[in-house]
Amino acid sequence: MTKKIHFVGIGGSGISGVANLAREMGYEVTGCDLEENTAYSKNIYQGHDPGHIKNADLVVSSPALFFSKIKIEEIEMARKDGKLMTWQEFLGKILLKDKKVICVAGTHGKSTTTAMAGKLLIDNGFDPIVMVGAFVPEWNGNSRFGNGEYAVIEADEFNNNFLHYYPDVIVINNIEFDHPDFFKNEEAVKESFKKFVNNLKGQKILITEKDSLNKKFNLKILGEHNQKNANMVFVLGRKLGISDENIVRSIENFRGIGRRLELIADRSGIKVYDDYAHHPTAIKTTIDGLREEYPKAKILVINEPHGYKRTKAFLDNYKGVFDSADKVIIGPIFKARDEIDESITPELVAKASFHKNIIPADSPNKILEIYNLDFEIYNIVVVMGAGKSYLWARKIAKAISGQAGKIATIKFSDITSFRIGGEIKRYFEVKSEREIGEVVKFANQYNLPIFVIGDGTDILASDKNFDGVVVKYVDDNISIEDNGSVVADAGANWDKLVEEVVAGGFQGIENLSGIPGTVGASPIQNIGAYGTELSDTFVSLEAFDLVKGKIVTFSKADCAFGYRESVFKKNSYWQKYIITSVTLKLKQNKYGTANYESLSKYIKSKKPTIQEIREAVLKVRSEKLENSKVVGNAGSFFKSPVVNEEVFDSLRKKFPDIKFYESDKNFKVPAGWILEKAGWKGKEYKNVAVSSKHALILINKTGKASAKEVYDLSQKIIDDVYNKFGIKLEREVQLVNF
Repeated sequence: MTKKIHFVGIGGSGISGVANLAREMGYEVTGCDLEENTAYSKNIYQGHDPGHIKNADLVVSSPALFFSKIKIEEIEMARKDGKLMTWQEFLGKILLKDKKVICVAGTHGKSTTTAMAGKLLIDNGFDPIVMVGAFVPEWNGNSRFGNGEYAVIEADEFNNNFLHYYPDVIVINNIEFDHPDFFKNEEAVKESFKKFVNNLKGQKILITEKDSLNKKFNLKILGEHNQKNANMVFVLGRKLGISDENIVRSIENFRGIGRRLELIADRSGIKVYDDYAHHPTAIKTTIDGLREEYPKAKILVINEPHGYKRTKAFLDNYKGVFDSADKVIIGPIFKARDEIDESITPELVAKASFHKNIIPADSPNKILEIYNLDFEIYNIVVVMGAGKSYLWARKIAKAISGQAGKIATIKFSDITSFRIGGEIKRYFEVKSEREIGEVVKFANQYNLPIFVIGDGTDILASDKNFDGVVVKYVDDNISIEDNGSVVADAGANWDKLVEEVVAGGFQGIENLSGIPGTVGASPIQNIGAYGTELSDTFVSLEAFDLVKGKIVTFSKADCAFGYRESVFKKNSYWQKYIITSVTLKLKQNKYGTANYESLSKYIKSKKPTIQEIREAVLKVRSEKLENSKVVGNAGSFFKSPVVNEEVFDSLRKKFPDIKFYESDKNFKVPAGWILEKAGWKGKEYKNVAVSSKHALILINKTGKASAKEVYDLSQKIIDDVYNKFGIKLEREVQLVNF
């Protein structure tokens, strides 16, 4: 049996993952690479030497080295001895020979779909081997070893590499002409895929875009293309006998992979994304996805054309590719596997795109120079390419670290879920006491008011410009102790906290699943849902006192919690303090309480687990509530009124079917029921509407609504409800700069 394997060029992204799998499967692995620091760090020689393969039973290399015109002694000696393979051949013929293999292929989306499919199998107990052509944060690499019978493999068509695999299942996302340095035309690409499909064995399952059910998922990754990827994985899950519920849960919790719209910086109002897209179709799809997510943002694209031969072949395809971007910089051509062609230049690509605001740059320094000329205009920067562009992205990310306080064009409409609001004079994101102090000093120096914001999910900002400083605390660490003590930074996503504590078996906040916003915003209005409030598990919080200039602690009593309110809301303390962390105390208990009627259709057990409750709450929310990523809204616009017994009895006589929740001789009447009864559900007013899914939500129906339109509609509702019910509704959202 082959036991000693030597990998030539072991630092490569693909081959390093295969080397890791080989080691996990019991092979003795050595390797060499020209680079000293590589993704694979055990038993590595720097440089090439025939002595490296002296005791090797097999030598494995990348296709680039295998077919290289430059002779490498190790490879030539192994070839002569008949013990040389590409890593794809080694993976397919040796490592996977006893596995049921699932291959994900296609021109675009292979890596994301493979990782998503791998996660699906992992989440459902298959314990697969997974091999992806990109970094997966959860695995700290691009491969994952498992002892199960399945392997999920990204199958690349270049060089006909995927013909070394003999899968039981093939998923093909799409087929388009690519790799012009290997394939002559699109027909040659299709012919290669036909041969690959003929490699199917066993059940011979082929899944293509035609099999898609066109489902819409609440994904954590951006873009319509990822909805298509998710549909492929959904079909795969069904083929494997996984329940729809478990498939959706896994898909919707997938957090993405490295260099696929990877957010590498989010500071001073600027988001910097690093993306691998280098084919015109992939570039356009990615930019369009960003525009869909950030419809009002100013988007700057920095693109690195990939390869001279490839760029020349696809030159006509660049027309319209960048149309969703506000500005484009075309960087120097990356020399891939081809020779330099001086006739192919950034200027040529820029001209071919027909974009109205596009600038060629002949060096990374020139890119930075152009960026720095008007960086304050662009709040979304995406750097795209498969060569050295990731280094450019990190230079941009580093550059913005010194630009706090200089952003003059960000608007409340860019940072609130309603997508409404005027321009902000200065916007800061901070993550430490020192940084908060610097912002306060800056604001005091110029006599500017400070407004503190979380995720902007409970805010209606006016249409007026805000002549002040908006500050957001973004540190997002979460610490969960064995005794149930939880400390979360204010910048952490609230639902991510709920997800983590439920997964850890801690009971207490599962009913609060799916509530949008940050941990820091949760105490301000004492968030609540389905019989649970934050105050039930709250211990204390820390906040930066903007007057005293130091961190102070608020106990539960100090917070003076009430129904959807606290001392921060009643006394406007939320603008006098910046909450930096929240401490909760939970119970180690796998069971919870869910007595609400709306949850019962999803919970069959009389003693539901906290995971079952969380899933039920998320289901109800997805059905009844509006997704702010799809249509602008701030969630529940009005508080549910609490009335005394006398008022309630009067209402009950008039409305025998009244919905209510009794507590200490007080009665909470759901505001949603009141608005439905008053006939407001689905009503429209100019660019605003009352949601047809839930009457408690006002929506930015056309995406063009003004704050005044929302305010006027809410006032009409308040007046109408008072006339019909004698109840004065209160707005739950915060009115800012009115």
